[in-house]
Amino acid sequence: MLNKIVGSSVGVAAALALSASSLQAQNLLVNPNFDTAQYTANPITPSTANQGWATFGAVGPTNMFGSPVDAPLSNPDALLEQNAAGNNWNPAGAYQITDGLAEGGSIIPGDTYKLSVWEITDTGTTYATPVDLNLQFNDSTVTNTLTLVTQSSGNNGFHASNGSPVANNANVWQQYSVTAVAPAGSQYALVYLMFMDDAQTTTENMYFDNASLVQVVPEPSSLAIAGMGLVSSFFLIRRRNS
Repeated sequence: MLNKIVGSSVGVAAALALSASSLQAQNLLVNPNFDTAQYTANPITPSTANQGWATFGAVGPTNMFGSPVDAPLSNPDALLEQNAAGNNWNPAGAYQITDGLAEGGSIIPGDTYKLSVWEITDTGTTYATPVDLNLQFNDSTVTNTLTLVTQSSGNNGFHASNGSPVANNANVWQQYSVTAVAPAGSQYALVYLMFMDDAQTTTENMYFDNASLVQVVPEPSSLAIAGMGLVSSFFLIRRRNS
């Protein structure tokens, strides 16, 4: 009997671990690598949600052939956002509204989500952390914002990986991220990828690639340990009843 319990518990743990791996790999964004024609007009309306990125002040997809030393993180394209001289704190960016269903997932109230993107500049920037990620959650009407995540790093609400400022060294791909829990009533995620700077004297380039919005779940190893804990529980129950 104990062998059956152990076998069942290990099976449950393995199934949970596999399920966790699948969830962790699921990207809920449309056109996350900026490599397809899945863009939509700005502003996004309820009828154009789940149709990809809308851009504002951004040049759009580029193969970066004009950059002397850089290339997209994933071919063939990245997203180029520019700030001209004197365009102080006026963001260029892209955003999308997604419920994740078309990508095989969904936005679930109470669950944790992580928005990430890689960026690189071939011109350098004046401000040290000019990349701004915003993660919001909307209700079923698409248009009503329930919450705005503001995990700031440095001044003016700039976000950096792990909540710490990251210097934007030219020609180095760096990852930025922000994490939040979807509040009650959430059905859609609204994500922004923006570039702003201050006191720049020339046009500055910022490229984005390999964006992701994923549901954060326990590591498979943690679930496996939890599953193995079932073995101890069943064993103790069996001892008390014997």
